[in-house]
Amino acid sequence: MGSVTSAADVGHRVEEILAEFDAMDDTSVRHKTEELLRTVVEFYGAGLERIVRALRDSTRSALLDELAEDPVVGGMLVVHDLHPHSTEQRVHAALDRVRPYLGSHSGDVSFVAIDDDGVLRLRLGGSCNGCPSSTVTVKLAIEQAIEQAAPEVTRVDVEGVVTEPARATGPGGRMLLPLVTDAPARQDAAPGTAGGLWVQWGTAAEIPPGRLSSARVGGADTVVCNADGTLYAYRNRCPACSASLAEGDFDGRVLRCQPCGTRYDVVLAGRACDGGPTHLDPLPLLTDDGTIRVAVPT
Repeated sequence: MGSVTSAADVGHRVEEILAEFDAMDDTSVRHKTEELLRTVVEFYGAGLERIVRALRDSTRSALLDELAEDPVVGGMLVVHDLHPHSTEQRVHAALDRVRPYLGSHSGDVSFVAIDDDGVLRLRLGGSCNGCPSSTVTVKLAIEQAIEQAAPEVTRVDVEGVVTEPARATGPGGRMLLPLVTDAPARQDAAPGTAGGLWVQWGTAAEIPPGRLSSARVGGADTVVCNADGTLYAYRNRCPACSASLAEGDFDGRVLRCQPCGTRYDVVLAGRACDGGPTHLDPLPLLTDDGTIRVAVPT
């Protein structure tokens, strides 16, 4: 039996299979297949409902919350409308997890509404006009967090509210990430992303504070730096000389390219320390239970 990682992955695969059946000329086969799928889903749903009801009515109701945190079990509960927490509650929890990445002091994301079609509307405030990799960066991070917490959300629309093109900073002086427009995600992008692919990079324990590590993931050479306990991901390429940064000197905040000597502040969005126009190319990074995930634009 194949490995099931999330409800979203299963949903995408089911849609692909049903699309293949829709392309068949024999409508009777398609209808029988849909009936078979519906019967199996209803059967498992009925059994799951009895389990949930028994847990709610017992002294072990806390176990239901614990099970709902599992991505596979939680996804099943969502499919059958049995999750102990509403969509809006789970969205708010996901936004709380992603806020430190956005720089919660001067850049924040707020909940607007969820419509009957499952379209989630968010509003992003703050600005960082000097930060590279503009719209994709923030939207990838937000969509990944929402997809894990609320797979029933069909689309995420983010309204970017541009304030002054300032030098606003978040925790630790980190430059705020760029604003997101409400443009729709590319249709040819990986599921749940806006033109990028989230890939597992490694574990946070592999990179102690003041150290960096490099890896090739999702077809891209990347480097991850640990600056005082906060992880930052960049493309493994010096924009000044195109050399690899993997062998660079890292003092816990500033990364120096060995061949050309250019110094970059990894906390301030990879800007050149000499104030020049060059800057590192940042990549969205999230950690889930110690696992590092990096978004590589397609």
